[in-house]
Amino acid sequence: MDLALASHIFGNKSSNNIGVLPTPFGVYAYTAEQVRILLSYIRELWAEDTKPAGDLQLQWLLDKIALRHDALLSPIPPATGLLLRNKVWRMLRMLHATGLFPRRFAHRTVPANAVYLNIGQLGLAMPSFFNWLAKRPDITCAMMIHDAIPIDYPHLVGEKAPAYHRQMIRTAAQHADCMIFNSAYTRDSVSAVMRDLGQACPPALVRSLPLPAAFIDVETGMEELSGTHYFVAVSTIEPRKNFALLLRVWQRFVATMGAAAPHLIIVGSPGKDAGSILAPLESDTVLANRVHHVVGLSSPALASLVLGAAGVLCPTLAEGFGLPLLEANAMGVPAIATDIPAHRELATATTVLLPPDDEEGWVRAIAASPKVAMRRRPHIPFAMTEAAYCADVVEFVSGIQGRAI
Repeated sequence: MDLALASHIFGNKSSNNIGVLPTPFGVYAYTAEQVRILLSYIRELWAEDTKPAGDLQLQWLLDKIALRHDALLSPIPPATGLLLRNKVWRMLRMLHATGLFPRRFAHRTVPANAVYLNIGQLGLAMPSFFNWLAKRPDITCAMMIHDAIPIDYPHLVGEKAPAYHRQMIRTAAQHADCMIFNSAYTRDSVSAVMRDLGQACPPALVRSLPLPAAFIDVETGMEELSGTHYFVAVSTIEPRKNFALLLRVWQRFVATMGAAAPHLIIVGSPGKDAGSILAPLESDTVLANRVHHVVGLSSPALASLVLGAAGVLCPTLAEGFGLPLLEANAMGVPAIATDIPAHRELATATTVLLPPDDEEGWVRAIAASPKVAMRRRPHIPFAMTEAAYCADVVEFVSGIQGRAI
C-alpha cells in the first residue's frame, strides 16, 4: 500500500507534491520527480512486475512439487532478517543508486499548510523522525496504525515489540490530526491504547485495504498446477501466525492419505522462531514432499497460486486486517480462517471460521474442500481496487483541511 499510494500521489508528472524521507542524516524532502525515480527503483527491487515465468522462486516451487531432482538438491535458501547496520547500508545503496542523496531539510521545504500523510507505521517507533513537525504547526498530519497486536497480545511477539508499538501509537497521538485504520477492530484497539496514554483518537477513516493490483491483473490459475490439489497459506513465519497448527494437520494427512495427501504451499518470510516452527520440514522428508515453504515470490506469481488453490488457509491467532482472506474472497477461492474479529469483518457466506486451536475442525474442513478445475478470476468491484482506496484516503485527509492533495 505504501507503493500504491505513493504512485497515486506522485504519478502525475505535473505533480507539485513533496516526498519526505527519514535518512541516516536527518529528515529530507524530495521533489515528485525524485520520488518517481525512487518508486521505480523499489518496484524493481521488490520484483513487483516480474511475470510468473521469470520468477525463480516460483520455478523452484513448481519443480519441488513435481519432485524434479534439481529442485530437491538445490533448495532456495530462506531470507534472513537485516541487522541495523545492514539496514543503514541498504538505505545508502538506495540513495546512491537513485542519485537522491539528501539536500533539503523537510521542515524548510514542505509548502505552507500542506497535508503530511504517513501510512508506514514502523517509522513511528522513532520519535526523532517527526521532530520536524514541531517546527511546522501549519501542517495537517494524517497517520495510519495497522493494529495494536503487540500491546494486546505481548506473548505472541518479541520482548521489545510491545514497547516499540506503544511508542508508535504515542507518536501518532502526539502528531496526528486524523487517523486511517484498516478495520473497525483496529480503530477500537488503537483508540483504547490512546486512551491509556491520556489522548483521544482524532477523526478517523476506517477503510478496508484494497486488493493488490497483481490480483486484478491475473486471469487464471497456474497451468502447471492445474491437476494438483493444493492449499495456500500466506504470512510471515512467526508464532502469531499459527503455522504449527497447519503442520500438525498435514502430518495427519500424510500419515492417513500418503501420496494422496494435498499439498500445502506456505508463502512468507521467516520471522521470530521461524526455524523451530518449520523444523518438521527438515526432519520429515515425507512431510516436506507435501508442504513447501517459499520466500520472495513476485506478486503476479502469488496471485496465480492463490487463484488456482483449492483453498486459502488463515490460521493466525491475531490480526488487525486479514489481507489473505480478502484476496481469497475476491478470487472466489474458499477460505478457512480463525474466528477472530478482523476475519469476522471480512468473512463471506462461504468462509469457514474455526477456533485457532481446533485441530480436528481444521482437519475436517480442509479434507472437505474439493479439488478444483482451472479457475478464472471473477469480476472485481472498483471499490476493491488500489485506485479506489487511494482516492478515498486522499479525499479524507484533504477534507480535514478542505483542500485537495
